[in-house]
Amino acid sequence: MNTHELIEKDRVESWLREFDEICQTELGISFRDLPEQNLKAWYQNGMTPKVACFQMMQNLDSAEVYFHEFDCFTDADPGL
Repeated sequence: MNTHELIEKDRVESWLREFDEICQTELGISFRDLPEQNLKAWYQNGMTPKVACFQMMQNLDSAEVYFHEFDCFTDADPGL
Protein backbone atom coordinates (compact mmCIF):
# COMPACT_ATOMS: atom_id res chain seq x y z
CA MET A 1 0.00 0.00 0.00
CA ASN A 2 1.42 3.40 -0.93
CA THR A 3 1.28 6.55 1.16
CA HIS A 4 -1.77 7.95 -0.62
CA GLU A 5 -3.72 4.73 -0.04
CA LEU A 6 -2.77 4.71 3.66
CA ILE A 7 -3.89 8.32 4.09
CA GLU A 8 -7.19 7.60 2.34
CA LYS A 9 -7.73 4.48 4.48
CA ASP A 10 -7.18 6.58 7.63
CA ARG A 11 -9.66 9.19 6.38
CA VAL A 12 -12.30 6.56 5.65
CA GLU A 13 -11.82 4.94 9.06
CA SER A 14 -12.04 8.33 10.77
CA TRP A 15 -15.22 9.17 8.83
CA LEU A 16 -16.78 5.82 9.78
CA ARG A 17 -15.87 6.27 13.46
CA GLU A 18 -17.48 9.71 13.52
CA PHE A 19 -20.51 8.41 11.60
CA ASP A 20 -20.92 5.57 14.10
CA GLU A 21 -20.62 7.93 17.09
CA ILE A 22 -23.35 10.15 15.62
CA CYS A 23 -25.58 7.13 14.93
CA GLN A 24 -25.12 5.91 18.48
CA THR A 25 -25.96 9.36 19.84
CA GLU A 26 -28.98 9.89 17.57
CA LEU A 27 -30.32 6.33 17.41
CA GLY A 28 -28.74 4.60 20.37
CA ILE A 29 -27.33 1.90 18.09
CA SER A 30 -24.32 1.35 15.87
CA PHE A 31 -24.83 1.70 12.14
CA ARG A 32 -23.39 -1.82 11.87
CA ASP A 33 -26.57 -3.14 13.53
CA LEU A 34 -28.88 -1.48 11.00
CA PRO A 35 -29.74 -2.36 7.39
CA GLU A 36 -26.87 -1.74 4.99
CA GLN A 37 -26.59 1.75 3.50
CA ASN A 38 -24.52 3.22 0.67
CA LEU A 39 -21.80 4.65 2.92
CA LYS A 40 -19.10 4.47 0.27
CA ALA A 41 -21.04 6.73 -2.10
CA TRP A 42 -21.88 9.15 0.69
CA TYR A 43 -18.22 9.38 1.71
CA GLN A 44 -17.02 9.74 -1.88
CA ASN A 45 -19.59 12.47 -2.56
CA GLY A 46 -18.22 14.48 0.37
CA MET A 47 -21.19 14.02 2.68
CA THR A 48 -20.32 14.74 6.29
CA PRO A 49 -20.89 11.95 8.81
CA LYS A 50 -23.71 13.97 10.43
CA VAL A 51 -25.54 14.53 7.14
CA ALA A 52 -24.99 10.86 6.24
CA CYS A 53 -26.53 9.79 9.54
CA PHE A 54 -29.63 11.87 8.93
CA GLN A 55 -29.81 10.53 5.36
CA MET A 56 -29.67 7.02 6.77
CA MET A 57 -32.43 7.86 9.25
CA GLN A 58 -34.63 9.09 6.38
CA ASN A 59 -33.90 5.93 4.39
CA LEU A 60 -34.74 3.75 7.39
CA ASP A 61 -37.91 5.72 8.08
CA SER A 62 -39.10 5.19 4.52
CA ALA A 63 -38.26 1.48 4.88
CA GLU A 64 -40.65 1.39 7.86
CA VAL A 65 -38.01 0.46 10.41
CA TYR A 66 -39.42 0.99 13.89
CA PHE A 67 -37.42 2.92 16.48
CA HIS A 68 -38.48 3.41 20.06
CA GLU A 69 -36.71 5.84 22.33
CA PHE A 70 -36.61 4.72 25.95
CA ASP A 71 -36.74 7.23 28.79
CA CYS A 72 -34.43 5.20 31.00
CA PHE A 73 -32.63 1.91 31.08
CA THR A 74 -35.37 0.10 33.00
CA ASP A 75 -37.89 1.01 30.27
CA ALA A 76 -35.78 -1.01 27.85
CA ASP A 77 -35.94 -4.11 30.05
CA PRO A 78 -38.90 -4.18 32.46
CA GLY A 79 -37.34 -7.19 34.22
CA LEU A 80 -34.64 -5.00 35.78
